[in-house]
Amino acid sequence: MSNDILDDPMDTGAPSSGPIVGSGESSSSSGTGGAEETIPAVVRFLEHHVVEKIPALLTRAEEKRDKENFDEVYDLIVTEPAVDVETIGCNYDGNSFFLRARFIAKHCTALKADAYIALINYLKENTKDTTHYIAFFNELEQELGSKKEYKVNFQIPVKDTKWVDETSGSWQVALDHLQIEYKRHKDEGVKESTRRAMEDLFRHFLVAGKTEEAIRLYSRGIRDYCTQLKHSINMWMNWIEVSICGNDWGKLESITSTAFRSLKDADDAEKNNQQQQRGENATYLVNQSAPMTSPSNRQLIETALAKCQAAQVILKLRNHRYSDVLETVLVIKTECLDSKWYVTSSDLGIYSVLCAMATLGRTNLKKLVGGSDGNGTIRKLLESEPLFFEMLTCYVASRFGRCFEIMNSVKNRLLLDPFISRNVNELFSKIRQKCVVQYLQPYSTIKMETMCQALGTTISELQTTIVELAEEKNVQLRIDQNAGIIRMMDTTDENATLRKVNDTCDRAINRAQSLVWKAALANGNIHSISDKESRQKRKNQKDRPERSAFDEDMVGVDDFNVFEAQQQEQQRLYDELGDM
Repeated sequence: MSNDILDDPMDTGAPSSGPIVGSGESSSSSGTGGAEETIPAVVRFLEHHVVEKIPALLTRAEEKRDKENFDEVYDLIVTEPAVDVETIGCNYDGNSFFLRARFIAKHCTALKADAYIALINYLKENTKDTTHYIAFFNELEQELGSKKEYKVNFQIPVKDTKWVDETSGSWQVALDHLQIEYKRHKDEGVKESTRRAMEDLFRHFLVAGKTEEAIRLYSRGIRDYCTQLKHSINMWMNWIEVSICGNDWGKLESITSTAFRSLKDADDAEKNNQQQQRGENATYLVNQSAPMTSPSNRQLIETALAKCQAAQVILKLRNHRYSDVLETVLVIKTECLDSKWYVTSSDLGIYSVLCAMATLGRTNLKKLVGGSDGNGTIRKLLESEPLFFEMLTCYVASRFGRCFEIMNSVKNRLLLDPFISRNVNELFSKIRQKCVVQYLQPYSTIKMETMCQALGTTISELQTTIVELAEEKNVQLRIDQNAGIIRMMDTTDENATLRKVNDTCDRAINRAQSLVWKAALANGNIHSISDKESRQKRKNQKDRPERSAFDEDMVGVDDFNVFEAQQQEQQRLYDELGDM
């Protein structure tokens, strides 16, 4: 569908029934018989060669655009059935199910047929998306025809061409009507009527899978027609969801940042209004026993904030900002998030655990596991995912073998998640590198075979990880491949260490000699009075006990890091004792 349809809903794109005049003919020649005979021929030519091919051209253009939007360039093939398509249908709904099932069908050969069957049934029962319906049927037929033996967990559907024709026709008629209504309300200048017409047209595009048209419609100034808070919240949420479904990540980033600021301002204003109402008169409080017929503005704001922050988590994962992902997840009110949205609370818990293991140190991870950091948010998010919480506890307890075993078991499942699939290999590599560095810390020499048994990995994978660490200069080591031994290199400067030891020994000797001489003087009843003791004491030092020069020297007996001035004083003392 072209952009001109929204600019002028009355323009249906059909050829005009008026006279068609050639570029080389004048207006006076329209009355001739030759021109009258030429015009019907041109119309018949356009009808047979252009108008009839328009639907096919539009379908091919939409399929090409759809392939570009849904990550055809992402080279990923998973051969194992790591997820259950039926479970995906129970955990997600609407466009979130469509997005995940479509991703599974594209990248998992074992579940391709099941995913396409589930998508076909979903489209026929819940949408009017005939374009994807036909495309998925073609993919399913190609998949089933390429295999002599195939196994599917669903009943193979039959292509319903009657439903396709009726749905396409009724949808186009409704589209023309909605465009006329939108144009009329926009010309009248009534904001509320225009907003309702835009919302109806937006949902009409969305139910047919035309996400680009829906995004383009909202980009035409929908914010100017929102006169109430709930209208603005509904607008932001629709815009965020359709941007995720259409993979319009550039637009989503600007939308989420603007929506988050607007929602925070609305949340602060709502809190102030509630405080003022409670302070002015208690009679204005809502009766707790009365049933709630509709959600309050505060509930709408909290739900919208949770969705907005969850969308920001998806964006930060795509931008590889793993520390920011963890910080954002810890502040999301997951109880306000819809249970079947694009990302659920369990998904957020999995994302945060992997990002925490890849970026945080052991001290902060222990706080995260113990619940002292984030008020136990990670524990709550992973209540339905005990395997990931076990992986986190094994990592903190240095049980790396079990940790790697869990990572290998859940890898294919994570690769079929469209929002974290591109980050799995990078995150797992960072976690392995941290485990290897932590394991090597107490050793100077270690056998690779012993290390592979402890980490539950192979020698080739271990060597690859160690080489990556050495290239990034995270560790200093040497690998004896013939003997299968890793030797850690001491990076400290030996000369600097020897100089430091010599200086410390010299200061200790000088201090010991000083103590011996002072003990000899005290034994001979020889007492020297320093200049400080002969001076008049200050007023604020009158109550302090007097200290002798011997006591002053005894204060820092164990401290060998004396200042240069003290060394000069000791040398002067040696000279005086030599004269005596």
